This record gives sequence, structure tokens and C-alpha cells, in this order.
Amino acid sequence: MDTINQKIEEYKNVISTFSDTNDRYRFLISLAKKSQPFPEEFRLENFKVKGCMSQVWLVPQLGKGKVWFYSDSDAMIVKGTVTLVSDIYSGNTAEEILANDKNLMVELDLGNILSMNRRSGAYNMLLMVKEHAKMFIGEKL
Repeated sequence: MDTINQKIEEYKNVISTFSDTNDRYRFLISLAKKSQPFPEEFRLENFKVKGCMSQVWLVPQLGKGKVWFYSDSDAMIVKGTVTLVSDIYSGNTAEEILANDKNLMVELDLGNILSMNRRSGAYNMLLMVKEHAKMFIGEKL
């Protein structure tokens, strides 16, 4: 199992191979197309990421002491972004998620890829990951 930092480095290496923003958008769209199907019963208001122009859902689940995130959006670039965020943090303990202080906006150069509105939404996704992790501190189910 890769750590959060290993996953960030893997994504950073892939994203750095793209010479322009359109290629990076295509990469995010490809992530969106390959994402797991999202169960309809997860489309609840309390799982919506606030502050996003499009609809975004980020659902945490705990299994064997690890947090897993399921995500979806009605916009492909945003869906790719939330898929990336979900993948990076899934499979780690709540403590590992909260202890990781890497700024994905900087690490993955998302600030240069995403528009101002999408940057705000991505930032809110990251905040929501941390908030969900806090709920599971000490849980080992």
C-alpha cells in the first residue's frame, strides 16, 4: 500500500510530463472516466462539498482501521480532481491523513491547472477529507 506522500509523488511525476494545461485537463478527465461507479444512495446533502460551482460528493467509509473515500461530480474536470484527492487519501488511517501536511495545490501544481473557482472547490475537498478523518480518530472498525 502506497503512503499518501508516495501517491502524491506518483501523481506529481505524471502531471509533470504534460507540457500544457489542456493536457493536464485531459489527464483529469481520464481519471474521471476511470473512477469507480458512485452509488446513488451516497448522493446526500451532508456528503456534498460546499463551495464548489458544480455538485461534488465526498463520502468517507471506515474499514479495518483505514479510511476510504468515494467521490463523484457532475463536471468531468472536477470529478477528475475529486477522484485524484480520494485516491491519494484512501487506504490510510485517520491519523495518517490528519498528520499529512502536504498542500496538494502546491505539490501537484493544481493552482496553475485549475481556474479560481475550481481551486476554491479543490481546497474545500481537501478540508472535507480532513474533517471526515477527524470523525474516525481512534476507530478501528
